[in-house]
Amino acid sequence: MWHGVKNIFHFLIIFQCLFFSAYLLTQKNKRRLSNIILAGFLLTKAVTEIGGVFNHFEELKRIISDAASYLFYYPSTFKFVYVPLLFLYILSFTKKDVTFKKIYWCHFLLFFLIFFYFIIQFNPGNAELIRDRLQSGNRYTLLENRLLSLAEYVQFFAYAAASLFVLKKYRQKIKEMFSSIENINLSWLNFVIYGFISWKSLRLVDEILWIATGESSVIMYVLYIFAEIAFLTFVCFMFLKGLRQPVIFVGVDENQFKRKYEKTLLSEKVKSQYKEKLIKYMEIQKPHLDPLLSLNNLAEKVDIPPHHLSQVINSCFDQNFYDFINSYRIKESQRLLLDQPEEQKTVLEILYETGFNSKSTFNLAFKKFTGMTPTQFKKAQDS
Repeated sequence: MWHGVKNIFHFLIIFQCLFFSAYLLTQKNKRRLSNIILAGFLLTKAVTEIGGVFNHFEELKRIISDAASYLFYYPSTFKFVYVPLLFLYILSFTKKDVTFKKIYWCHFLLFFLIFFYFIIQFNPGNAELIRDRLQSGNRYTLLENRLLSLAEYVQFFAYAAASLFVLKKYRQKIKEMFSSIENINLSWLNFVIYGFISWKSLRLVDEILWIATGESSVIMYVLYIFAEIAFLTFVCFMFLKGLRQPVIFVGVDENQFKRKYEKTLLSEKVKSQYKEKLIKYMEIQKPHLDPLLSLNNLAEKVDIPPHHLSQVINSCFDQNFYDFINSYRIKESQRLLLDQPEEQKTVLEILYETGFNSKSTFNLAFKKFTGMTPTQFKKAQDS
């Protein structure tokens, strides 16, 4: 019965992965590479699940064992492919016009090493040895089993940490270039990564319990079911959110970002002139009221080179572009909150009028710069 439950999940995941990957590969848009990488992630995961079907579908297991027993080994090697592919998928969202570089093949070095070892150890010439192992119930030696498990979990959690780091650096970069980041901060990818960490952690606990007890238990069954449901859920979420991510905003132009931080020796006199020019423009023209204002837009308006403008904001105001613009937006919202009762607007009207796109972002920014929520600020002024 338990093998039947496992097969249900194997088939569900295989269907999900094949269906989503087929859809992704038929899409022709600016995110073509991201779609191909995600499809590769799904297809390699489907291959590993097919290996699970080989193990738990008894009739199929017997047929394959007699005809091509070495096939039991190769699907499991692809678990060392889909983790790097997930990382590269995340990387493709954080860079504009990303291409698949030759150096990226290094991410699959562990897969190639294990696959090569399997070709030597588990090939058609060793069919008798393989059948003996399968019949004994020990597909791998104890050392092989421990090394493969260690490699699997170390690789997964290392790439998960690397993915979170890439997303953190990406958010720092976009705050140097954009005044509104709600649609481009890729927070959904953070949610997906933590979801997959939860999924893999459940699988790890399940495996530890198996090693400790040597037999299945109700707790292990429950952990397995929760883990598989979690995987199905987070793959669906990643697929849907990835398709809905606005293409026009995705990715940071690395060359542009590097140009902004070239070593340009601005004299204190020039820096001061730029600062005064910027303050005057901000107070008179109020460009911060534009929710789509970017560093390049403002640089063009105020007639200061973008990399110089970034340097002035960073060094003279000790802020990144995102916080600099939001500070002006909050000042404007404070003024509107203090209007006479007959002129007062709702908080929702004020946040949109001052360049914010969401209430949560407005509240966070307001509290950051004033130490209070908009409601608390208004009550404090009224009392």
